[in-house]
Amino acid sequence: MNVLIVEDNPISAKVLEHTLDRHGYESYTAKDGDQALEYLDGHPEVELVITDLSMPKADGFALIRNIKDRPELNEIPILVCTSQRPANVNQNLPMEGWKYIFKPIRADSLMQKVKELTSQHRAILQSPDQTMQQVGMDSQAFLEVLDEFLKIVKDKIARLEANLKEEPIEILDLQDLLEGAKLIRADRVLDLVENLSRLGVRANLETVQSLYSRLLRELKATQHYLTLYAS
Repeated sequence: MNVLIVEDNPISAKVLEHTLDRHGYESYTAKDGDQALEYLDGHPEVELVITDLSMPKADGFALIRNIKDRPELNEIPILVCTSQRPANVNQNLPMEGWKYIFKPIRADSLMQKVKELTSQHRAILQSPDQTMQQVGMDSQAFLEVLDEFLKIVKDKIARLEANLKEEPIEILDLQDLLEGAKLIRADRVLDLVENLSRLGVRANLETVQSLYSRLLRELKATQHYLTLYAS
């Protein structure tokens, strides 16, 4: 799992990095909220944000509000790691979607909160090896299936990127993506496509645009993991 650490203090950043690394997580560190948002925009595989609150430029409060205001980011769980007291934290942050721990950082407390947050968040993609066993295919045949699904994913990414720039947006045919996501067990993609299907032709275009933004990020994350597996 990929984790974004947002921390300007190098000592705290190193403690977080090394603790996460020991427990099998991959991490990247940004020094402020602006750098963090830039990283999130380019790395859809990030599944958890751990952030300080007091930072130069864009602080942690601004970062969390920005994440919660953007439909493609607002379901990413957030762990606040701070020296500030609970009253100040609770007063200045949205009510849901985050937890906090206090500095100095303790590895056991940190990992307990990380596991609490990530246990509620389904994986982007079920392990391809597990899926291969479930569908009863040999590795070569399954790689060919993954390659075909990857082509569909890339096509839908291109179409969504173009579509989201248009006004009004076009309702896309996602049937091939739906079938592929079911087989490959890309469950988060599947949920979004099924939500879009239930909306029907009279859907509010603002709602569709929000779901398309989320779907685009999920597809990019799926592409990332499929490419890693294929290589």
